This record gives sequence, structure tokens and C-alpha cells, in this order.
Amino acid sequence: MDGANGNAQNSGDNHGDAQNGANDHRDAVDWRKHPIRAWRAWYGRYKQTRFYQTWAKRPKFSYGAYVVIMFALIEIANMFLLWSVTPKLAYDPTAKTSLVMQVMDGTYHWLANTAGILNFFALGILYLICVTVTNRFWIGTAFFGAIAGITAFAGKAKVAMRNEPIIPSDLGFLTGNGGGGENVASFVTDDLRPTINAGISLVIWFVVICMLLQFIDRRSTFIYCSWRHPIASPKNIFGLVCRVLAPVLSIWLMVSYATGLAIPGSRTRELADEVGYVPRLWDVMEDSQYAGATTTFLSLTNVKAMEEEPGYNEQAMKTIARRYEQAATRINKERTSTLTDNTVIMVLSESFSDPNRVPGVHFNTDPMPFIRSLGDVTTAGLMLSPGYGGGTANIEFQQMTGLSMANFSDTMLSPYQQLVPTRPKMYSFNQMWNQACGSTSCSVGFHPFLQSFYLRGVNYKKFGFSHLYTLDSDPKIKYAGTYHGAVADSTSVTDERAYKNVVEEVRANTSGDKPAQYIELVTMQNHSPYPDLYGSENEFHAANDSQGVPGNEMGVHSEYAKGVQRTDEATEQFLNDLDAIDRPITVVFYGDHLPGIYTTASQDKENELALHETNYFIWSNAASKSHDTKLPEADAAYTSSNFFMAQAAQQLDSKISPYLALLDELHAAVPAISRMGSWSSDGSPTYLNSKGEPIDPKSLSAEAKQLLDDYRMVQYDMTVGENYLQQMGFMDLPKQ
Repeated sequence: MDGANGNAQNSGDNHGDAQNGANDHRDAVDWRKHPIRAWRAWYGRYKQTRFYQTWAKRPKFSYGAYVVIMFALIEIANMFLLWSVTPKLAYDPTAKTSLVMQVMDGTYHWLANTAGILNFFALGILYLICVTVTNRFWIGTAFFGAIAGITAFAGKAKVAMRNEPIIPSDLGFLTGNGGGGENVASFVTDDLRPTINAGISLVIWFVVICMLLQFIDRRSTFIYCSWRHPIASPKNIFGLVCRVLAPVLSIWLMVSYATGLAIPGSRTRELADEVGYVPRLWDVMEDSQYAGATTTFLSLTNVKAMEEEPGYNEQAMKTIARRYEQAATRINKERTSTLTDNTVIMVLSESFSDPNRVPGVHFNTDPMPFIRSLGDVTTAGLMLSPGYGGGTANIEFQQMTGLSMANFSDTMLSPYQQLVPTRPKMYSFNQMWNQACGSTSCSVGFHPFLQSFYLRGVNYKKFGFSHLYTLDSDPKIKYAGTYHGAVADSTSVTDERAYKNVVEEVRANTSGDKPAQYIELVTMQNHSPYPDLYGSENEFHAANDSQGVPGNEMGVHSEYAKGVQRTDEATEQFLNDLDAIDRPITVVFYGDHLPGIYTTASQDKENELALHETNYFIWSNAASKSHDTKLPEADAAYTSSNFFMAQAAQQLDSKISPYLALLDELHAAVPAISRMGSWSSDGSPTYLNSKGEPIDPKSLSAEAKQLLDDYRMVQYDMTVGENYLQQMGFMDLPKQ
């Protein structure tokens, strides 16, 4: 019996084993046929294990801890971004302290200034976006740290290589649109490699640690939410609402903040102004140091170039093109020469103007006798400038493209920073010379300062210049000396040396029997400040008999007048040198704006117009058929820089494109156009007649209004639209 029972028991055990095997087999099948049920079954068994019971007791981070961590990481990210735009702060791999400690030691004292406060606020919004979108605190933190770290180290590389911070147009390399951006890897030199390697290591370790903390933290989600049972209870409903609204509101806050920064008078801008925000977009490097790299980037993200043109489409542009094709044909019947057979030199003379034209200011010694005398023999007059004390690149942009700041929206403070880098291509007049000779070698630029100033290095390349010679270009500008005074030395390159670069370029081009050129020269000699360089040796101190001007202000005026005199002397020698070259050469010379030194005069609003008028002339050398040509007073007395190329073509009796025909006819109807006060974006368009008197827009003729409407539409097409006109040949000169 025992044997029988034993056999039976064994049989039962065997049967049980067989049953378990069958169950195990069924479980394996269930994994394939019913993976969800199988997973639940396995997870249920797993939850009964000792390991799970211990793991379930791991810590859950409190929201208070999250806030402390966020605050600390935002400040650290803030320090890295401040460090990235401070060239003097460099990572020393041989130092005993870590990269993080080096950054913190070098930047902690800046956290309470404008840059630190504005950066902190923007980074805080970015952190919220990362956390609320992922709904995981540590994963969101990893994203935030990676974004901030990559931006900081890429910015450090760009500052080291090009002395520029990261701006929105640099993101163009991600989409292949260019836009002035370059692959960050191209910035890395051997000197930078230790910094970049340390940065990459730091970012990777930070992300890894955040992933581990996400695994350790028992609070898996940042905001409780049940997608499976969203309305099962008030808690679930509240969680769902918060889960949806939190990322939406965070993103909205960032968009509102970035948009508002570019709009003077907006609530965002008012709040930023309260902590000391003053945009310095003429130099994005300086702006990033004073306002913070994040603030600079955001202020350039969503600038509205122009108000929408309701009637804009391809057919409308064809109609405009036909209208000015007919105008060009009519004008060209009376003209005999080809514009690009002449070397045209555009000279933007920094802050050059006649001091004796400023109300209340007078010198009994003329600081600019030569340039004044040119008005008797060649085209000369006054240019209406949109700037006072600054805004050089805006006037330069108008001259280079024929477009007007008056047509842009108030948020467009600086096209060189906010517009040109974002466009896939941008038309400028030098391209007519490139097209004529079939090469970019026919247009070249000189600026005795830095490539980064107004992003000229990027923009001139987009305009189609073969090279922009500056103090930091490769190769550098050749002649770059400064004045040595009796009291002190100047810091800006003299006009005499700046001119020498252009003369040498023209001579070299002439000796090689090469095609005519377009040359752009932007000078720096008379840029502020105006220190006492000559003391008693400056005759303009004694010649200053201004009335009602404080003595210290008069002293600055006298120093500036001495600089004007030196520009006058250098310009006379420059034109004499060009006169000796046996090739037709035309120079368009103009001051971009008055210096911001006339405090007394600027307090009277009646002086606003006078403080926005600078001197210009158009001169042709002896080898030119237009030597000693002087345009009629109606076409010369007043102008704005957007009309210079049309005026130069008129003086040279050259055939023109439909675009130049539009500018020619508009200049005849409205001699000068400007958005006075555009430097602070609080002005409205100003129109002057041939006598320099403001024109009431309502009194304009129907023809003038049509021209202004067409001009605005053309500018919209070139800066916001689809560039239909350029594809139609609107900018092309007639074939010879």
C-alpha cells in the first residue's frame, strides 16, 4: 500500500510538474498573444518581491526641493552664459579648480546687474517650458541644462572666433538656410578645444546624473495626471487641466517676453527698462554683455520688418515691374553711358557734419573749407539722416540697398542685425558690378574697425562682396594708423589711412586692367568719444564763439571740429590721388549722422531737423565724362542715403534699371525721406521738398503717393516677401 501510495504520490507530483510546465508554457504563449495581460501578471508578482518593497520606499523629492534646485541651476546657467560673452574669462585646463568653479568665480558678481537679472528671468521661463512639456522634473532639467550648456559653449567659441554672441540667424545652419550661421565645429581651434571638450564632458555628465535622479525620484511626474481616467475624480480633473495649461502658459510667457522686448512701450519692455535694460543692437556683442546673451538672442527672435501689404502677390509685383520698366526705358533714351563702366566709391564718413550748421554753435574758423568749396563745382547738399549720435549701419543699409528705414515697422531697430542675416538673399547695389564682370571681385569693402560691428562680416558676404577688410579680417586692412596728439593719442584709425587703402586698391585694379569696381568705405576717425588730444594746439578752442553753450560742452565741440578739419584735409588729398588715376571714378561721400554732443541744441525740439541733416557730395575725377558735373539744385540740395545710387547714375548720365528708375522718380517727387527718431523707434516718416521744408503727406500729389505706395511694396517684396522682382530682373541694368 505504501508503495502504491508512494507511486500514486509520485504520479501526482509528476502530474503537478506536468501541470506547472503546461502553465509555464501557457504563460509563454500569453506573452506573445496577450502581452498586456502577461505584463500585468508579471508586474503583480514583481510587486510582491522584497526588492520592490524596498525600492518603493525610496525618497520622493518635494516641490520645495525642486524650487531650490531650479533656482540654483538657473543661477549656474546664468553664470555660464555671462561667462560665454566675456572674452577675458577663459577656461584654464591647468588650473587646480574645475571648469564650473572657474566660471562661478569669474561671474558671480554680475548676477545682480541688468544682464544677470534679465538672463535669470528668461532662463527661468525656459526651465519651466522644459519641465512642463516633459512633465518630468529631472528629464526637463536635463533638457534645460543641455540647452544652456550647448548655448554657452557654442557662444564661447563664436565669441573667441568672431567676437559675436549667438543670435537667431546662427540657427540657419540647422535648416541649411545659411543666414549668417556657421557650423559650430568650424569655430573650434586648438586653443578652444580644451574648453569645448570640457564643456561636452560637463553636459554629458549633467544629463546622465539627471537621468539617474529621474529613476531614483519616486515622484515620477511633475504634475499628477491620469490620461486613462481623466474625469474619474476632482483630483484627476484638476491634474489634467494643470497638465495641459502649464506648458501652454510657459510657452506663451516665453513668446510674450521675447516679442515684447523688441517693442518699445510694451509692458514687457517697461518691466525690462525698470531693471536697466537699454538695447545696444548696433553692437550685439556689447548688448549681450550689458543685457545678457539670452536677452540679446530673444530680442532678435521675432522682429516684424514691415506691416503686411494686403495687395501683395506676384501679379501685383508684375504690374509694378512693368510700370518702372517703362520709366527706365523712357529715362534711358536720354542717357548714353553704362553705370558699371565707372568705379564708384561710397564713403560713409563717420559722424561727419558741419558744426556751423548746428543752432547755437559757431566757429570763426571754417573746419571744412575744401568740402564746402566742392559745392561750387560738383553735386553737393544735405542728407536727411534717420539717426542722431548713432545708427550708422541704418544709413549705410539705406545707401547699400536703396531701401528706407521709413518703410519699416517701429520694431526694426537695425536691419543689419534683425533682417539681413535672416534673409536667404539680399539685394545691394554692388551686385550690379558683380553681374557686369561676372565675379564678386568687382566689389570690395573697407572698414577700419571690427567685422562683428553691426555684423558687417556676415552681411557683406551676403551682399556679395569679395572681401571686407577690417582690423580683424584675414587678411587685415593694410593701413590702420591713428593720430598722435600733443596731449593724448586717438584710438580710431584716421581718415587719411583709411583713404590710403582705397587708393591702393583702385591703383592695383587699374594697373591690372581689370573691370571697374564698387568700393564701400566706412570710416571711424570721428566716432565718439572726443577726448582732448591737442590741448592749446587745437585752434578751434579759440575759434569757438558759440553762444549759450556751457564751457565743457564747447570744449567737446572744439575737439570734434578738429576732427572734421582733419577729415576735410584727408578728403582733399584722397580726391587728388583719385584725380591722377586714368580711369573714370566717382565718389559719393556723406556723413551718416551728427555726433551726439550737442546737448544744448538737442533740448529744443525746433532743432530736430537740423540735427538730422549731414553733408554729402558726389564727385567725379578728371578721367570721367562727368567731371565737374553739378546736378540741378532741385535734384541735389536735399536727399537721403537711399537715393545716392540713383543720383550717381544721373550725374554719370548712365542707363538705369527699373529699380533705379523708381528711385529716380521718387527722388524727384520727394527729395528726402527719413524716419527721424528711428534710432529710438519713436518717430514717424519725414518728407522734405527740394527746399528742405517738411512735406505734409496729405498734400502730396497723386503721382507722389503712387510712387510711395509702389516703393513700400517693392521694399516689402525685397525684405519680407518672395523676391519676385529680383527674379523678374527688376534690379538688372540694361544690356549693352
